[in-house]
Amino acid sequence: MNTGIGDAYNLAWKLAMVVKGFAAQSILDSYNEERLANAKRLLDSTDRIFEFAAGSNWLLALFRTTIFPTVAGYVTSLEPIRKRLFPLISQIGITYRDHSLSEHTGDESDDVKAGDRLPYFLMNGQSIFDQLKEPKFHLLVFSNAEHNSLCEQLAREFGEVADCHVISIDARVNEIFEKENDFIVFLRPDNHIAFISSEISLDGTRDYLNRIAER
Repeated sequence: MNTGIGDAYNLAWKLAMVVKGFAAQSILDSYNEERLANAKRLLDSTDRIFEFAAGSNWLLALFRTTIFPTVAGYVTSLEPIRKRLFPLISQIGITYRDHSLSEHTGDESDDVKAGDRLPYFLMNGQSIFDQLKEPKFHLLVFSNAEHNSLCEQLAREFGEVADCHVISIDARVNEIFEKENDFIVFLRPDNHIAFISSEISLDGTRDYLNRIAER
């Protein structure tokens, strides 16, 4: 189910951008580029799990009904294992780092890079994803200062396709992005990172949107 939702949203936002004239048709090629490898991995793992769950081998059946439930219950109770399983099962651990819609600027941390899904954190006591429900690109300005003029400029130039959020830099943000000074994160509509930059301007956003529109 989670894979199907990811597939649908990945294709939907790209189709919408093409239909509305904000992206060239070539962006649709990135659907297979980003999603096909994951689909193949899913099919392979599903086949293995089905064979384990329904296979007729007597030794495998004995292990499945006697040993596996105890071992699985113990292993999944361990916090490090649960932290690794959640991104896998939920599919939020999928990354497009090496694909064409991810721009690497050199301003990334060791752990969070263009192509990754935006990590979870709180904004004003609520999940950041509560602020990102519009099916648009999202410019996240991380700063403890106001940037009203930047957001207003974005609205004038790209308001139909992108919105803007100014987010305070706190300890959690420092931990995730390994940054103390102001920076921006430009998100795709599926909340995967398009690029990260320490330059607080619209230049990168403008270049990115013009590139996918092939202007």
